[in-house]
This record gives sequence, C-alpha cells and structure tokens, in this order.
Amino acid sequence: MTADGPLTLSFLQGLGPVEASPPRDAAGLEAALGVVCGRARAAFPDIVHEDAAFVADLARAAKSADPAAVGVLAVEDLFLASACRARVPRAIELFRARHRATIRGAVGRIVPAADVDELEQRVLDQLLLGSSNAAPKIAGYAGRAPLDRWIAVSAQRAALMWLREHKTEARARSAAAREPSPDGDQHPETAFLKQRYQDDFQQAMADALGRLPERERLLLRLHLVNGVSLEKIGQMFSVTQPTVSRWLAAARESLRDDIKKTIGARLGSSSAEVASLAGMVASRLDLSISAILRVK
Repeated sequence: MTADGPLTLSFLQGLGPVEASPPRDAAGLEAALGVVCGRARAAFPDIVHEDAAFVADLARAAKSADPAAVGVLAVEDLFLASACRARVPRAIELFRARHRATIRGAVGRIVPAADVDELEQRVLDQLLLGSSNAAPKIAGYAGRAPLDRWIAVSAQRAALMWLREHKTEARARSAAAREPSPDGDQHPETAFLKQRYQDDFQQAMADALGRLPERERLLLRLHLVNGVSLEKIGQMFSVTQPTVSRWLAAARESLRDDIKKTIGARLGSSSAEVASLAGMVASRLDLSISAILRVK
C-alpha cells in the first residue's frame, strides 16, 4: 500500500492542512483504516455509508496520520455519528433507538417531568438536525469517549439551558418576596418592615441573583427548585457531595450579603432595620425558592 491508497487519500483530505506531507507509514495507515471500516460495517451492517466520508470524519477526530491515533478512538460510535452527520436515514433511526433512553434519563434528572418529552425532542433535533445558524451537534463528537456518555453530557447541558430559558430565576425572585411566615405569625415590627420594603426587597433579590456567578445560580436552581440531590449534583459537576454543600452555602451567604448591602444603599435605612429585613428574608430563602414548584 502507498499514500495513494483510497482510504489514505480520503483520510488526508479530512486532516486538511494539518498534514501537508504523506504519512511516514502509508501502508500501515491504509491497513489500519481498512480494519476500522470493517469493524464499523460489522457493527452496523444495515447502514449504507461511504468509506470515504467516514474516514474523512475519522481524520478530523484523530487529528493525526499516525495509525495509533486512529486505534484509540471509539470507531464504531464514530461511524454511526458520521452516518448521522451525512443524514443517512437508517443511521438516524438507529441513533434514536439506541440513545433515546440516555437522553430522557439525563434531562429527566433536571427538568420537571412534564417537560421531558419536549426537551428530548429538542436535544435530538440539536444533535441530528442543527438549525439555520448551527450545524448538527453530532458533528462535534470526536470518539474520545463512548457516544452514549457524550450524548448524556450534551443532554444535561441542554436541560440546564432549558431552565435558564424558562426563567426559573424570575419565578424564584417573585416567590421569595411573597413567601409568608412558616407559622403564619409574624412579629408586628417584622410584618411592618416586610410590607414597607416588599418591592425594594424583590428588586434587591432580583439584582443579587443576577450578580451571582452562573454556577451558583445553577446550583440553587437544581437543588432548591428541581429537588436534585447533592449527590446527583456532585456527579454532574464531578465533585464530592461535601464540595456541593460548601458551594451552596457560599451561594446563600453571597445572596444574603448582597441583599443587605443593596437594601441599605437604596433605602438609607437604619442598620437595625436593614439587618432585621435581610435576616427575615434570608431565613426563608430556601423555602421561598422551593415554593416555586407549587406555583404552576
């Protein structure tokens, strides 16, 4: 075999300008590509997809003409992804059948059950169809991890974006300002302060949440609004449960400090009034945000 082998030529075209010269082991590369194509076709005998298109996508994933770089990739998964990118009908059908449960499981741990079906379809459309201004996300799969795992991460990210788009935070801000005392009985001074500064507090809460870093907002939303456990959040972020607990505590503390500072600056109230109001609201912060789940 030489560098003129058909699979090698298609592979080098996929690499583009990264590989300006023929590979050192052209025969080895052609042989390796032949083995890879054989494995892919054995895994998916019903999918009709050109070898040239597959090895070009394989090259973009390997980023090297070294046969060893090809051997470490999940080539069967890459073949399915390449065929889906080429809009091969049977490949898209198999993709949906194989990975639908993974998508539903990933999004179902984050969004309300009523939204799972719609979000599942959105994820599938993003992965396989793209949009007028974005290519199908399946084109970004590089075979470094199993396709099912990569899809789960993509679905999880889509679910988090879904929460942001549906403005859960806005509902949290509104509910936090309206939340009554848990026992229905407030001290007269506390009730007066809440009534007097209700609108100001609602705006201060909105501002404070808006200033929180994105990760902290996501943590509060996942745990307090969607009821995701600390353990599962830790799995999402690849950290331990105590780390998640510290993150949440820091986010709550940041909110309390920000609200107190904002109200004091805006109202020019006495330190005692500000401390009383901020403390009253902070004590109900978790309950207030959690109540959004019941406000449909």
